Formats: sequence, structure tokens, C-alpha cells
Amino acid sequence: MGHGVYWRKPRDGKQVYRIPIRRWRCKSCGHTVSALPDFLLRFRWYLLGVISQVLVQRAEGGASWSELEAVWENAPVLRTMQRWWQSFGEQAERWLGRMQRELAEQDSGSAWLDPQGEAARAPDAVRAVLSAAGHLLAWGKSRWRELASHGWEDRLRFLWLWGSERGLGRLV
Repeated sequence: MGHGVYWRKPRDGKQVYRIPIRRWRCKSCGHTVSALPDFLLRFRWYLLGVISQVLVQRAEGGASWSELEAVWENAPVLRTMQRWWQSFGEQAERWLGRMQRELAEQDSGSAWLDPQGEAARAPDAVRAVLSAAGHLLAWGKSRWRELASHGWEDRLRFLWLWGSERGLGRLV
């Protein structure tokens, strides 16, 4: 049963948006639930694309904090970006283990599972998650038609959706 809306005000570095989030009340338990669009994360003020860009540029591009601050005119404050990075680092191994199990079960021929391939060359869990997310997305694209337009830059968006469906909790 519908139970109204609440308003989220996510940012993208240039502007603040005002987005209505629908709520429902469960008839059996009475709890209120809501469904966020796939470009928002729970408890985060910035759009998923901004968070993803910070993480990828820091991990794969080797960007310094000052370089990341210079990317946007109204960049997230340094401490916010550092919290995202810290959270990602803390959760990476747990998520990576689940991602590897999924690939082993669903796509055993994935290059990610080669013991002398990409996984072995990843210097840490954060970079391994980013790399494995691309392989997981490739598997997902073979399974779900609606992912056809997803590219490499969408791998974290897909990963967050995939992980939330498996109860993995917060990655960032």
C-alpha cells in the first residue's frame, strides 16, 4: 500500500536535485519501505556517478585528493571523498569473495578466475573489485537484456544493484 513520498536532495558536483522517493507500508509488519532509483545510494548525498568517478579515478587513475577536488567546480569535500574511499576499502574483500563465488558458479570460463590472470595481478582488494565488477557485468549482460546499454563506466552501478539483491549491504 502506498505511504507517500519523502524527498532526497542528491548532488552531482554542479547542482542539487530534488527527487521524490516513493514509500510503502507493509500490511503484515507495518514497517515502511522505499525503493531508491539506481543512481542513488542509501545514506549518501551524492549521485552514484560522482561516487563511482571518485573511486575509479583514485584507484585506477592514481588521482591524488587535490586532483579529485579539482575535477568539479563544487566538488565533494575532501573528508567526504575520503570516507567513500575508506568504506570501499573496508568492504572490498567481503564483496570480492562473493563476486568470485558468483563468477565461479555462473561463468566458470571467466578470465577473472584464471589463477595467473587479472585477479593475480590486482595489487589490492579495491582494484580487484573494480576489475571483477567488469567481468560480473559482462556475465550479467549475457543474462539480462536491460543491461545491454551498460558499458565499462557502469560496472559499479551494476555491482551495487547486484550486491543489494544479494544482501551484501553497503559497499561505500
